[in-house]
Amino acid sequence: MIDPISGALAVSPTNQTPASATTAKSAAPTGATFAETLKAAAGNSVEAIKNSEATAMSAMQGGAGLQDVVQATVAAELAVESAVAVRNKLIESYQEIMRMPI
Repeated sequence: MIDPISGALAVSPTNQTPASATTAKSAAPTGATFAETLKAAAGNSVEAIKNSEATAMSAMQGGAGLQDVVQATVAAELAVESAVAVRNKLIESYQEIMRMPI
């Protein structure tokens, strides 16, 4: 940056890079990979199912209410349905790839 008063080149203490350099860095993928995302989703599904089972066991022993059991069961059902939907899409994608001519 040029200082408008002295006309000298001012060096900023933050050591900023030009805009073209930052756009090149931002174009690189910064998020989680597909495998990591899939693994996290599977882990969340397993945790929802375990939570549902623990809540049901607690309800049988008198520690949890009916509403807690229903909520945990619905969360587990949603997790299982999501996992099955992802599995079906993966199988469908694999079958489409296998049908492609070489």
